[in-house]
Amino acid sequence: MSSISSITKAVSGLAAAQKGLQVTGHNLSNVNTEGYTRQQLLQSESDYLVIGNRGSRYLQVGLGVTQDEIRQIRNELADKRLRTENSVLTYYQTQNSTIAEIEAILDEPYGEGVTKLLNNFWSQTQKLNTTPNGVEERQSFISAANVLIKKINDISDSLDKFQANTNKEVISSVNRINQIIEGIKEYNDIISRAEVNGDNANDYRDQRNNLLDELSEYGKVTYHEEVGSKVVVKFENHLVVDGPFTATMKLEEADTKSVFVKPVWSDTNSDVYRFDETVTSVKGNDTGKLKALLISRGNNYVTEDTKWEDIAFNDNFSVDEPGNSFIIPKIQKMLSDFTGVLVETVNSCFDGTGIGSHEGKAGVPVFVPIISTQEYEAAKKNLETVLNDPTSTEDQKEAAQQAYEKAANKAMTTGNIQVNPELLANGGYNKLGTVSTEGASNNVGDSSKVTEFLSEWGKTREWYSDRSEKGAPNYKKVSIISFYSEFVTDIGTDGSNYSAVAKSRQTSILNIQNERQAMGGVSQDEEFANMLKYQYAYNASARMITMLDGMLDTIINKM
Repeated sequence: MSSISSITKAVSGLAAAQKGLQVTGHNLSNVNTEGYTRQQLLQSESDYLVIGNRGSRYLQVGLGVTQDEIRQIRNELADKRLRTENSVLTYYQTQNSTIAEIEAILDEPYGEGVTKLLNNFWSQTQKLNTTPNGVEERQSFISAANVLIKKINDISDSLDKFQANTNKEVISSVNRINQIIEGIKEYNDIISRAEVNGDNANDYRDQRNNLLDELSEYGKVTYHEEVGSKVVVKFENHLVVDGPFTATMKLEEADTKSVFVKPVWSDTNSDVYRFDETVTSVKGNDTGKLKALLISRGNNYVTEDTKWEDIAFNDNFSVDEPGNSFIIPKIQKMLSDFTGVLVETVNSCFDGTGIGSHEGKAGVPVFVPIISTQEYEAAKKNLETVLNDPTSTEDQKEAAQQAYEKAANKAMTTGNIQVNPELLANGGYNKLGTVSTEGASNNVGDSSKVTEFLSEWGKTREWYSDRSEKGAPNYKKVSIISFYSEFVTDIGTDGSNYSAVAKSRQTSILNIQNERQAMGGVSQDEEFANMLKYQYAYNASARMITMLDGMLDTIINKM
């Protein structure tokens, strides 16, 4: 009987060593598998068999080795810390990426950006001021204006395309989030079934943890594991996985008649995000790639009807308040305001008469809309009639001019402005209105209109002085060129701030990952040492069985 018992003990040792080798081999085969957590076989002495007693002492016989469980060596606290940091990191990485793309579109400060073209336009205007009736000077001025406005139009068009591409990213992100939510629910079911008999479904747990890691990239994730091995998950404080229940997102119009979409919870029809307060680290709501994409994109393209309160989250504060505005719409709106002032200033200053074949006749506007409107065409025709009618009074001319400017400003939005085709045609330079005295045939060299523009260009003017407009940028008092310079600088500053926060969070995540890897990562040296240990144990148990086999053979067959 004791011999059979000894064989049983040896067999248990053999099985334990074999299982240890399997676990070690599994670890080594997954050394480069992303998200894999090191597994460990826990062993203990089997319960002892009491065969008698000697006084107060029991006489016991060991029954071998028990394989308790195969567990993961995982730092759950590090997991939660990493997922919290990860959601913040992806928010600032996305914002930094947005600013980097905008800087590439603006092509500042060393490329062929608006700043360089503004300086060239200024230079050509100074030359025109010196020789206002020179053909080369007039053509160069018109050409510089044409290059400048085309660049501004290109920037506006690129920003619109960037918004559209960001909208596609929003759709892609929402679809992926829904897949992750369904994936976590599926792994919950698989793990629950696999562990019903007390085993650990470690590889499935790795897959579920990988999904939780990925979900944290898109937003704030909180979770806990319940009895039955299922995790309950919340995304941005909304319950998304709980047993058989899942809540996914659907897409709806971001705003009335908007071509963009916003995520909405399918179970409550409520918005995933409500942009009614500033987004800052102090409030702790600066989380996730999805929110960052929505903030970058905005709810609509910027049009002539867009107000600052449409761009601000909390319109009681300025869009210049950190975290209080959609990024691309704010830049589009400021670019539009700058362009409007530039165009209006040029057109209002160069409103004299022409030279050469157009001498004594009212000059044509430098800038006109690409796609016209009925209101603009009517105002334009009326202005031409009034200016070329010698019987028109000054009051009539002023009224016609104001009506034209109003219609032109409404029609000429960023992206819909061009240099007047009449100026670009052969001999069109004659129609540039540089002469201030109508019909004065001996005054074609008059430069007062050009001088007036140079004065307006360098003049300090008020920007956003109407504080009744909700959400408007902070008041500025700068020249046209200084406004654009500050505009570019502010964008660069925002990008620098986003980059600094992202780098800081990246460092924190690397430290947490190293901490997690130190505990849960697979070390080849350690696993090879374990392999030798289990191999020796396996050989020892095998020799024990061989010895007992020989002993029993001798006793049974040879005695």
